[in-house]
Amino acid sequence: PDRYGLISGWRRCEALRQLAQETGEARFGTVLALLRKPSESSEAYLAMVEENEIRAGLSYYERARIVAKSVEQDVFETEKAALQSLFRNASRAKRSKIGSFVHLVRALDGELRYPEVIGERMGLALSYALQNDAGVSEQVKQSLLRAKPIRPEMEQAALSAVLNDLQGAKDTRAKTAESSQEKAKIESVP
Repeated sequence: PDRYGLISGWRRCEALRQLAQETGEARFGTVLALLRKPSESSEAYLAMVEENEIRAGLSYYERARIVAKSVEQDVFETEKAALQSLFRNASRAKRSKIGSFVHLVRALDGELRYPEVIGERMGLALSYALQNDAGVSEQVKQSLLRAKPIRPEMEQAALSAVLNDLQGAKDTRAKTAESSQEKAKIESVP
């Protein structure tokens, strides 16, 4: 059987689906589509990325999710290959940030309700924390379970709380280490 994938128009299809549900009118049950047959899956992914970059302005999380899914589905062998192909027109710095967000996608995809609103600064901080502390993923999951976010700002607050806790713990460790060094200096003075 033929399989089709959506390169662009998801929001339009979703709006039509909602209109069909609300009104019950058959005219909202169909959509005019342009069929394209890319010769390879990688070309289809590239077309989807280019179309969405122009029309929707994808978030870093959404870009990273595309990279992760394209590797999972064997469209690309590695994340690096996916990044370089799908985002070849992006600056090296932007590709690096997308690559950092892939860690976030791998650890928390399915746990987050509003991942598309995670800003660059928060996403990079979470990614760094996830890469450097295996327990952070569980901390985030527990924080989200306690918060039960029903709005994006609630989820953002839960994520910020985890980052603040991590920073507080880091500051405490630094003060303890500094205090130990001072004590060692005092004890070594004759």
